[in-house]
Amino acid sequence: MYALFDAAWESALDLGTFCGAERPRLDPVSRRVLRALGSGATDTAAAKELGMSVRTCRRRVAELLDTLDAGSRFQAGVRAGELGLGG
Repeated sequence: MYALFDAAWESALDLGTFCGAERPRLDPVSRRVLRALGSGATDTAAAKELGMSVRTCRRRVAELLDTLDAGSRFQAGVRAGELGLGG
């Protein structure tokens, strides 16, 4: 139990950082795209699920990567989780 607590504590964000202004705000569509990324869906499957073209889906993913300052889809998911932006 102590090891679990220590691991959680080490990866926790400072409350000021979590609630701070640098936490990006995501619109509802961006949140849906983020959920689709988290599900591991391909661009084509995610676009179909979201009711948008593949090109628009890819553009929205690129915008999310930029907003979250992430270099990959995986990193974007991790960053979103750290910031409490998931689903």
